[in-house]
Amino acid sequence: MSYNRIAVYGHRGWAGSAIFNALVASGAPVKVIYRPGSDVSSVPSGVAKVELDIEKQQQELVAALQDIDIVISLVGHEGVLRQHAFVKALPRTNVKLFVPSDLGIRVNDEQGLRVPVNKTKQEVVDAAKKAGISTAVVQVGCFAESAFSIGIMGIDYTGNRMVFTGDSANQLVNICTRDYVAAAYASIFARTPPAELAGRVIGVSELKATGSEIAAALKKKYGVEPHIFKHSLEKVDNEIETCIKNGIPLSLAWWCRKTWGNGTLVKSIGEEIWEVEGYPKATLEELLVGDKLSPYRDLPPQIKQAFNSTIH
Repeated sequence: MSYNRIAVYGHRGWAGSAIFNALVASGAPVKVIYRPGSDVSSVPSGVAKVELDIEKQQQELVAALQDIDIVISLVGHEGVLRQHAFVKALPRTNVKLFVPSDLGIRVNDEQGLRVPVNKTKQEVVDAAKKAGISTAVVQVGCFAESAFSIGIMGIDYTGNRMVFTGDSANQLVNICTRDYVAAAYASIFARTPPAELAGRVIGVSELKATGSEIAAALKKKYGVEPHIFKHSLEKVDNEIETCIKNGIPLSLAWWCRKTWGNGTLVKSIGEEIWEVEGYPKATLEELLVGDKLSPYRDLPPQIKQAFNSTIH
C-alpha cells in the first residue's frame, strides 16, 4: 500500500504540531502550507513548504495542491473560517479528500450549533459537501491535557475539585491524550486510500470514564475526597443561552459539560472507532494518579480565571 501525499495547514498549534510531526514520522510525503510570517523553523528540511495567504492567493493555492491527495487542516478556533478558502480551491485540484479541523467535541444538536466555534466548523463541512468535496471528520471527544487541568469540563485536577453536571457522575466521557490523537491521525491518513475514508466520521478513543471514576482517581491521588459541586442541566442551559446572547466565550465550556451530563458527548465519536495498532493506551490511573498527564498549552490569565469561576 502506497503513501498518500498530504498537505497540512496549521502545523504549529498545541495539537496540530504533534499531529504534523506524527504524519512526517509516518513516512508519508507531507507539504506544509503556512501563512506569511509563520514560523517554519521547526519543520524538517525534507518537508516541502509553501507560504500562502490562502484567502488572497487562490491561484497559488490551487497550484500548490495539484500534487496532493489529502488536505488536513489543523487550525485552532481563530482559523476555522479561513478553511473556506480550501473549499473554493479544492474543486480545481486533484485532491481526493479534505479533513477539516475538528479537534474537539462535536454534537450536532440545535443549541450546540449556535455555539460560535461549532457553528463555523459545521459551516465549513456543509460548504465542502455542497461543493462536491469528499470529506472525512475525526472525532476525539476531549483531550486529557485540557479536560483534566484547565476547568473546561468542570475538572480541576491540581485543585482536587470537580463539577458534576446533570448525570455526569454516571455518564462516560471520551478522552484522548495529544500523543494518541497524533498517532491516530498518522495511522488513519498516511496509507489508507482516500476513497475508503471519504464521507466517514472516524472516532478516536483512548479511554472512557465516568465522573465518579474520575473523582475516585482524584481521591486516590490526594488521599481525600475531591470537593464536588453539582450543576443541574437547567442551570447549564441558562448559562449557555446567556453566553451565546451576550457573546461570552464560555458558551463552549458550558455546552461541553452539558453534553457530558446528558450522555450525548460519548455518543458523538460514533461507533466506528479507529484503533491505533501497537499503541499502548494511557489509563485514568496513569494520568491522574501516576502523574503522567502532560501539561496543556499556556492560557492567558483571564481565561484561566474565567474557567475557574465556573467551578463552584
